Order: sequence, then C-alpha cells, then structure tokens
Amino acid sequence: MTSTTTAPPVLHDLLAQDIPPTDVHRFFASLPPVLRAHQVPHQLLVTTSYDHALERAFEEAGEEFDVVSYIATGRGRGHFCHIRPDGSGTLIERPNTYAAELDLDRRTVILKLHGGVEAGDEREWESFVVTEDDYIDYLAQADVANVVPVSLAARLRRSHFLFLGYTMADWNLRVVLNRLWGDEPLSYRSWAVQPAPKPLEREFWRRRDVDVLEAPLEAYAAGLGRYLDARAAEPTA
Repeated sequence: MTSTTTAPPVLHDLLAQDIPPTDVHRFFASLPPVLRAHQVPHQLLVTTSYDHALERAFEEAGEEFDVVSYIATGRGRGHFCHIRPDGSGTLIERPNTYAAELDLDRRTVILKLHGGVEAGDEREWESFVVTEDDYIDYLAQADVANVVPVSLAARLRRSHFLFLGYTMADWNLRVVLNRLWGDEPLSYRSWAVQPAPKPLEREFWRRRDVDVLEAPLEAYAAGLGRYLDARAAEPTA
C-alpha cells in the first residue's frame, strides 16, 4: 500500500539534499558495536527531523537500521510506515500486532514522529507534519502512542530519555510530549541537554521530572564518547 504526499516541492528539494551528519549523529552511529559487545538492546532514536543526516551517519558506520515514519497525508494518513534496511516499506495498519518486525535486539530503530523526506524519485513514503494545519490534524488524531508499533510503544513507556537540543520554544516538542505522555511526568529519570536554558525552560522540564544539563550538544556527545572509551579500557574482573 502506498501513500501520497502534498509536500511542497521546495521543501522536498531542500530536505532531500545530501545534508552531512554532525558529530552528534556520528556519536549515536558509533554505539551499536558497544551495545552488541555488552549484549544489550540497540537504540530507539526518536526524532522530529525530516532529513537523512542521522540515517547517513549509520550508513557511513556500516550499521543497519529500521525507520518508522509518520504518514500525515494520503491513504496512510494517521499511521506509521516501516522502512527496512533494504528500502522496502510497509504501512503499519495494525500497530498493536506489529512487534517482531521491529527488534531492538537486532538493530537500531529510528522513529520519525513528524515524517520525513525521501531522496528518490518515487517518494512513496514521503510525508511531513510541518504546517499549522498539519499540526492541528496531528493533534486531532488518536494518541500517537496508540499508532506507534506496540514494541516501540512499550519501550517508550519504559525508558530513560535524553532530549538533545529541544527547548520549550519548540512547540512541536510540547505536542509530542502531550501525545505520548499527556500531562504526566516521565516515568523514568530523563535528561535534557541545552546550551543555555532559560528559567522558564528549566521550569518546563522540572514539571516533567527531567534534569537539565547545560552544555553544547557536540561537547556533551564528545564527553559521553570519552566516558565510554574509558569504560571499555577498564580491565574486566
């Protein structure tokens, strides 16, 4: 089953460009070997970005991943699609039974809550939640947590979160938090990394029981990388 898109050509052309990954993207793409070595599940990376920079980082690292992307328009509207490492896609019409197809014990999953661009000409699964009308429709849909595949929804409910670069001014973040958790604080201790959070933003995160870490994103990722390198160098018992 395919979807259609009404994405403006300018938006497609802008986002379909070869946007290079940042050091932060490459840091997360470097983690799969570490996770496999410790026999723990792979990452569930949740993003509201539309471009392919994160995917490109994993491709450069030689790591496979699944993409689960929201469909905002067309026949699949209100659902997610699953794009496999081979590029094939499936509309997830029954999210409560879609579990074995997405296995974090096997590989990373990138969850694109607002859809994403496709670089190819077919644009079969391309869709964006970007305009005011898109967000109104997004809010009018059933809770996003009910249309996310069941295995990922369960992980979202039982995970610590690391928010990178989001501020209270990003109203799409507030929409996502409301769709996933309502007005409740997060169940597990979580962190938000911001270079210079304002007092109002700190209060916003406090109400969600999220600790604010004041640091540039690249410096924070580099620090995590050094910590992991140091742990890996420690002698085993």
